[in-house]
Amino acid sequence: MEQGRGFWNRLKAEWYRKGLEYSTLPGIAVSYILARTEGSNTYLDVGAGCGTLAIPLATAGKKVTALDSSPAMIDILREEITKRGLEGIRPVCAAWGEVEMKPHDVVVCANVPALLAEPHGFLRDAARLAKKAVFLIENADPASDKFYYRELYPLLFNKPFGQRSDYFKTCSALHDMGIFANVEVIEYDFDQPFDDIEEAVEFWKEYLGIVTGEHDRKLREFLEKKLVRKKGLLFAKFHKKAAIMWWRQAKIKKPRQTEGA
Repeated sequence: MEQGRGFWNRLKAEWYRKGLEYSTLPGIAVSYILARTEGSNTYLDVGAGCGTLAIPLATAGKKVTALDSSPAMIDILREEITKRGLEGIRPVCAAWGEVEMKPHDVVVCANVPALLAEPHGFLRDAARLAKKAVFLIENADPASDKFYYRELYPLLFNKPFGQRSDYFKTCSALHDMGIFANVEVIEYDFDQPFDDIEEAVEFWKEYLGIVTGEHDRKLREFLEKKLVRKKGLLFAKFHKKAAIMWWRQAKIKKPRQTEGA
């Protein structure tokens, strides 16, 4: 989940953790990964956040190194490990490349656009650390929305939201490297809960970088129409598409020795 060391403060990290309780991504992605990594025991989760994939992998009996640059995310992950009594996760608070990682059976990287902005270096290192397979999960639609930004940017800032990062650039980089990855597009829900409309307004102001109250009225009116009330909570309901790109590491055969060699 890392998006630069300062992006995930405690407030955003807590919101993300709450949203995970209503997300179908962990179940869908981990089921997909486990079905294709039978016999693998160690997993390196790069940009692990507060345990989106690391926790269900550990629950399935795997040993997971969870790497993330955000102290807030790692703190929450440690709290979850203690609360759930998990023993299979080793949290590491560091950015990619800051600490030396040992090879693992499987390397996983889900929704970490900062690492894939210039993918070649990361992909080479990820492939080097994977004994058996690599799995990358990335947004599958450059025109997709994020947090209603396609409506909010024109409403609040009088400008369009623009394009998002997409898996095609990563897939192309893999092709350039001679890695012809399997690609499957999945769909999942990520419903963000709020206790009340005040918390929802605070959420969008934090993510949009709004520090004054000049947009509060428009934002509140917009959210009151968008959010869905259920079981005493307000929900922002999001349906997303992501591409899972994965490949098995090629086994390097030792050359046969000829007689007299």
